[in-house]
Amino acid sequence: MSELKPEQVLKGVQLTEKTAFLAEAKNVYAFDVPLTASKIEIKQAIEQAFEVRVVKVNTQTRVGQPRRFKMRYGYTRDRKRALVKLHPDDRIALY
Repeated sequence: MSELKPEQVLKGVQLTEKTAFLAEAKNVYAFDVPLTASKIEIKQAIEQAFEVRVVKVNTQTRVGQPRRFKMRYGYTRDRKRALVKLHPDDRIALY
């Protein structure tokens, strides 16, 4: 298993209506991460980048869907999303 650096773990933040509701109501934030990232690496990267305390990390691996590109058939890329629950006293200012 390859060890990822903390700056390589966080690829981006997912900002949708659903993730905005989770952030306000349950203090849960969604991040795009590499497929090879583990929960421990994700937790360490979030704590180092935003200086917050992470309580729990849930991950979702989304398998690529079949798509048609003009006359060819292919698949979209696989993606991994991390849902990070923070300590009740901590917040991340994304907006």
